[in-house]
Amino acid sequence: MYVASSGQVKPKLKLFYYLSPECPQTIVDLVSPALRQLNWSCSVAPVSPPIFIWEGSRRSIDLAPTLARGGLANRVAGAFAITTKVGMLKAVRGCCARSGGFPPSWYPLTFELPSGMEEWKQHVHEHPEKRWIYKPNGGARGIGHILVTSVADVDSAEKPFRERCRPLRAEDLHASPLEERFFAPSGVIQEYVQDLQLLKGHKFAVRTYLLIARVSPLLVLLHGAAYAKVCGQAFDAARFTQADLLRHVTEQEFQKKGGEVHEDWKVWPVMLLDDLAAELCQDPGLAARWTSSFWQQVRGICSQVVESFREALREKSQLGMFEILGLDFVCKADGSVTFLEANRDPSWVIDGGAKAAAWRFPVRLGFERGI
Repeated sequence: MYVASSGQVKPKLKLFYYLSPECPQTIVDLVSPALRQLNWSCSVAPVSPPIFIWEGSRRSIDLAPTLARGGLANRVAGAFAITTKVGMLKAVRGCCARSGGFPPSWYPLTFELPSGMEEWKQHVHEHPEKRWIYKPNGGARGIGHILVTSVADVDSAEKPFRERCRPLRAEDLHASPLEERFFAPSGVIQEYVQDLQLLKGHKFAVRTYLLIARVSPLLVLLHGAAYAKVCGQAFDAARFTQADLLRHVTEQEFQKKGGEVHEDWKVWPVMLLDDLAAELCQDPGLAARWTSSFWQQVRGICSQVVESFREALREKSQLGMFEILGLDFVCKADGSVTFLEANRDPSWVIDGGAKAAAWRFPVRLGFERGI
């Protein structure tokens, strides 16, 4: 109608979007008002598929009709593997096979379990001073993490690994932080970084956000804001048992459970990167240099991470897919940065001023650091 009338007749165009019921209120508040201002409606009517989809953690709608019409969906098929612990390990190994030895300087030595059990045992025999942390393949929020100091903690003649395994259960989300833990049927065991830079004696990790904005041609952007997650108990490398998990696992949801086992427990609030730098360095000039060094290293590491799954994006993804990943890093005492893992559906809950400020940041600068 529009073309035939040389632009005189303008039919009303009604567009639809879909937000999964699983989406936290943060996403709803971010996405819905902007689209409703454009006269879009939230619907999954089969006669007119949504042109924009934001799903929760579970697949709830067929993306194909949306993508076929040039729409957008927040799922990049080729990126799924790296959001699992085993998948990331394999991706990094594959990248190293093409460019150098494993592990790279920015990734801890990691073994897959149970398939790499014997290789790991041999390494432990040669390096008994090392400490390890086990992570289940599909775990999140610190669920299923186990601190390991020796082979006997994982596998022994009296209690073999297979007898210590149990699939992750829904009720594990609500378990006490110091409850007995089982190994998952599939996971990784990763060298624990001991020579950490500390914040007033406490371990911290930094969460950054990576946006896969387009898959063809590939466009990946690093968000200009990040925040630090801090353990509530003081760090002590010599105290490395399950009773010390709250000294070593920085995940916020896990830290919030500390009150279940410790009286007068206080969760250390997350802080923006600039605030972290100011606490670490005191002098404004040193803080600025620390921040600059951190971003320089993270940008380089993110480039390597993207390279590790670039081929999978090319094979499995299609135009219209996008995704936001949460990447976690720790800082070593010598100033270097170590990458730990990538998380799908990173924490969207705004439970403090730092997170609120981080999500106001895109309004001013956006994902301004290209990869």
